Amino acid sequence: MNLFLQQQSVLKSQLLKGRYITYSKIEALLSDFDLAKVGTSTKGLPIKAITIGNGPIKILMWSQMHGNEATSTKGIMDVMYFLKDNAAFLAPFTIQLIPMLNPDGAAAYTRVNANGVDLNRDAEQQSQPETHALFEVYDAFQPDYCFNLHDQRTLFGVNDEPCMLSYLSPAADVDKLITEARKQAMGIIGHMNESLLQHLPNQVGRYDDTYNPNCVGDCFQAKGTPTILFECGQSGQDYDREATRKWFSFSVIEALHCIANKSFKPTVYNSIPEVKKSYVDVLIHNVPYQNTKISVAIQYEEKLISDKIFFEPTLHSKGDLSELNAHKIIDLNKFKGVSFDDLDDRAFIKKLSEMLDLTYYSH
Repeated sequence: MNLFLQQQSVLKSQLLKGRYITYSKIEALLSDFDLAKVGTSTKGLPIKAITIGNGPIKILMWSQMHGNEATSTKGIMDVMYFLKDNAAFLAPFTIQLIPMLNPDGAAAYTRVNANGVDLNRDAEQQSQPETHALFEVYDAFQPDYCFNLHDQRTLFGVNDEPCMLSYLSPAADVDKLITEARKQAMGIIGHMNESLLQHLPNQVGRYDDTYNPNCVGDCFQAKGTPTILFECGQSGQDYDREATRKWFSFSVIEALHCIANKSFKPTVYNSIPEVKKSYVDVLIHNVPYQNTKISVAIQYEEKLISDKIFFEPTLHSKGDLSELNAHKIIDLNKFKGVSFDDLDDRAFIKKLSEMLDLTYYSH
């Protein structure tokens, strides 16, 4: 069995649970590492970086540049503790990790920072203190590789299956030329994909590579640093994304293994299916409505309420939804004497939600 998979469940970082991960929740864990303050958020919270290892290959990683994307933060802390306990595996590397680039967004559970700016669309202007901190670290560290760590929404699928993990070797120019940096990043993704296929068949995808110079990954790729976008999704009702966390962490370890052993597989990259917006959270069939039966698709809207994430059901669409897939499918045929006639969309979803207990909370 893979050594990381053997050890992951007992790592100290397993204290991090749920979807709402703030700076205060990771602060104690950070003190177990060589730590430096590299910046200050818009609201004055510290932005800190872990340095681990002293090998010749330098890798820069950052997580939670979108504050409401915490799965990779949980997972990458698992990776850091694993590397801390396995010196031989760490030997080729010096790794700098910014585990929470956007602590204000994390506290507010928003994608953007406290100024309402998406940090992953600020690469050209570098107008925000958080972006400035990341670029200062990049310039000082001069990494050989960059790992850009994110979560993705539940609406992505591959081959009619839910997309648990997806990756991208960002374009370095508008023509999407295969530069040496892109090729190396593609080769690492190809290696990760082959390792993951043994565990997650048909659940690994590849993002569209349209060039955007405002995206940090595209910017670093254009500078000649092989850069990989990691996206954590989910499967089924795992809204805390603990299964995703495990396989994301596994993929990071496999990426390091690929780099250390030069086992790049760029030809595999284009065989990875592109992600499609083909999923909803809940799909309900045979809903009686205006003398017929229809299907209703529900998408959750995530809201922070009293330090918990509330997943509020909202209407995605209704009608003939045969092209959609869902993380949960319900057949309403077993409910007799139920009608949804003469209800507006808000009341329609409220009645469905109460009847089927569709609301969900995560810490």
